[in-house]
Formats: sequence, C-alpha cells, structure tokens
Amino acid sequence: MNTFISAPFGNYIKKKNECIAVTGTWTLEPRGNRLLAVLKTLRYNRKLGGWTNRLGLPNPGLDVGLSKTLPAEVLSIAATTNTDFKVLNSIIPESKNIEINLSCPNIHGLKISELEWSGAGIFLNDWRRWCIAKVSPLTTMKELTYLIDTLGFKQIHCSNTLPVPLVGGLSGNELIPYTKILIKMIRSTWKDNIEIIAGGGIQNIGTVTEYINEGANHVSIGSLCFNPFKLNKLLKTIT
Repeated sequence: MNTFISAPFGNYIKKKNECIAVTGTWTLEPRGNRLLAVLKTLRYNRKLGGWTNRLGLPNPGLDVGLSKTLPAEVLSIAATTNTDFKVLNSIIPESKNIEINLSCPNIHGLKISELEWSGAGIFLNDWRRWCIAKVSPLTTMKELTYLIDTLGFKQIHCSNTLPVPLVGGLSGNELIPYTKILIKMIRSTWKDNIEIIAGGGIQNIGTVTEYINEGANHVSIGSLCFNPFKLNKLLKTIT
C-alpha cells in the first residue's frame, strides 16, 4: 500500500520514505496566488463538519509545477478548456507521474462531462508508474465506465471534495460514505483490474483500515495535514 499526500498539501509536505507527494493542482496558464486564495476561502465549517474552500485551482502555471515536482512525486494537472489536455501532454515528459484532476467543484464555466474528459486518455502510456484519474464523490457508474472502459484508466482516485451549493468543496468525514460507494462500484464491476486510491475523511488508522477492507489499494491524505502531529503519527503507523 502507498500513501499519497494530496494536492495542494503535497506542495509543502515531503516525506519521501513515508509517502508520495502530489503537487499542484497545476494548469496550463497561471490562475492566481494559491496562498492568497487559501486565506480568502478556506474555512472550517462546524455545521458541515469539515473544511470548505472555493479555491478554483489557483497556481502559477505548469512550467512552475514541472520545476517543483521531483521524479518520484506526482504532478496533479487540470484542464480549464477543452483543448488543454493536448497541449499539456506535449509539454509534460512522458515518464512524469501525473494525476488528472477531473473533478474540481470550483471551476466556473467548465462543465465536467464526457466531452471534457475525452482528451484525458492521451496521457496514458507505458512509461508512467502513476497516471491517475481523480474523480468527484458524485461520479456515476456511466462516468466510471467511460473513464475505465473507453479511455483506459487503470488508476482511480476516489475522491475529490464534495460540491456544496453556495459553499464550494467540502472535505472531511462527509466524504467517507461517498468514497466507499465508489470503491464498491469499481470492485464489483472491474474486480482487481483497477488500482484504487481512497481519500476523504482520513484522520486515523481506523479509516485507512476501512478503506482497505472495502477494496482500496492505496490511501490519500488531505485535511489531516492541518495537524502535523496527527499526520506524523498516522504515517508512522502505516509505514
């Protein structure tokens, strides 16, 4: 089992013997200052029981991302137009590990559908150890079938933040049942042919064990990174 530190936390947390950092998410063109966006929109919502954000993928652009992502790390990328994947693929080295963020809830004007996903398969090759599709907790069986059977993805990250109207993306315990449903959907249909990375609400070894028992191969840690003590304790327990 591998443990991933999800983007954007993977930009700052580097523990190469204990986990794999996922940097980003990077887009073709710069989209503003990440730190400023975090300060403006990241909040803990007591009513919802988790962290919410309306970041919208702020980052200094792909060129910076490539320079900051080490060979063993994973570069998280996203498209903001229907033509971005082709250009991104022409720039990113064919051996670079990548995670394709297909599920950011805060990109206004871009409706995630098969139309926008159709170019994502261009990144699949024999040289990448990791070529991961990161999906929404609301992903349907039809969408999974398209990603896996039509495009050919063999590594699925379940899941991104939960879209909440007027709030943005929600992280935390609320994601756990959604992630479990996605794991069951994948395992029941594609058996052991897909590598599943499970994330959402991981605060201790108990949730890790639950995800692995459901059928996940790996886990991804996000909001726990706000508590370095608990993060270090969990990583030592896992490894």
